Amino acid sequence: MNDVEALKAFIDDNEDLKQLESLLDQFNMFEALGIVRRENRHSDFIKWLLDPSETHGLGDYWLLQFLRQVIKVGEGISDELPTSFDLDDWNLGRAEVRREWRNIDLLILDQEHRFVCAIENKVDSGEGSGQLQRYREIVEREFVGYKKSFVFLTKSGDEPSDDAYISVSYGDLVSTIETALQRRQTQLNDEIRLFVQQYLDMVRRYIVEDSDIQEICRRLYRNHQRALDLIFQHRPDRAAEVAQAIERHIRSQEDWRPGDMGKTYLKFLPSCMDVLPRKGTADASGLLLTCWIQNKDERVRFKLEMGPGPQELRERVFEKAKSYPRAFGSPKAKLFPVWHSFGGSEVWITPKEYNDLNDDEIGQRIGERIDAFLKQKGYEIAKALKELEFAETSEE
Repeated sequence: MNDVEALKAFIDDNEDLKQLESLLDQFNMFEALGIVRRENRHSDFIKWLLDPSETHGLGDYWLLQFLRQVIKVGEGISDELPTSFDLDDWNLGRAEVRREWRNIDLLILDQEHRFVCAIENKVDSGEGSGQLQRYREIVEREFVGYKKSFVFLTKSGDEPSDDAYISVSYGDLVSTIETALQRRQTQLNDEIRLFVQQYLDMVRRYIVEDSDIQEICRRLYRNHQRALDLIFQHRPDRAAEVAQAIERHIRSQEDWRPGDMGKTYLKFLPSCMDVLPRKGTADASGLLLTCWIQNKDERVRFKLEMGPGPQELRERVFEKAKSYPRAFGSPKAKLFPVWHSFGGSEVWITPKEYNDLNDDEIGQRIGERIDAFLKQKGYEIAKALKELEFAETSEE
């Protein structure tokens, strides 16, 4: 089978593909908000669910069910765990559920029963080096005499590096939430019930290992590997598209001087700032000072940078910049020998904008950021550089 035949077989009368499209066509608010893989947003939802004071209206019910699951999975791991009999007697209505306390994703704290539970949540990322042990030591130091539970929540119930942690999978979490939802559905209003059900559907589709979508995708790849490999090979490159949009916008401005342009780095200089002698050696433009745009990791960052060139010239610019900290940023202690950045980098296009905006909108947004930069700093930078009074101008 050649490539064209493989693609045709993939498209024509493909029941698995139709079923996958049907599943994906079902509206889900969490997908629409783009949080399927965003670990922090999963932690936010879990915090809302477990917090007895939140708006779901079930008090400590979700929290008790979750802790029962933790105790069931972690039986025998630690003597500090409460027992299921303890939970039967406890009212956790005053328990706190904290987010990012000492960088711990979730911390359940019940002062009345002197109990604390730390949860480290991982969706796609892996465990950081020494992370679990560090968090455990913080909890042990801050809550002496408390019963303690340490939970490592992952997609598949990964084994934690620290033996004190109980491994809980998203499958365990979903089963617990589903059971509680069925038992208390008459006590929930329609909006809350739909909200929780939508979260469960999203997790089952994309995160839990035995989801229908994952099984269909595996089957599609087994049966149409050649076609899917071709599609992946020729998939759109968003970073290249963004770089092209930025470059088109830069080159469309008559009063902007372009420098090197690539996929991840694009350099230019507004004409009002083009007052230094063209003695830079970084590229053919001869620009020593450039506005430097980094297009990487679904972000567009900006900074002002001085490249390689005559040392005496670079030192004069560096010394002058110290007199204009508002424009150039806080002065650094020394001049770096090849590349020297003034101030820190600024995020000009956020990850959300990166994925939501089309090419024209990306270019327009860059233009808006440049205009703001010129008003806030650029004209003052130009004034500072002109004070150096070079006998040689940059005019071509």
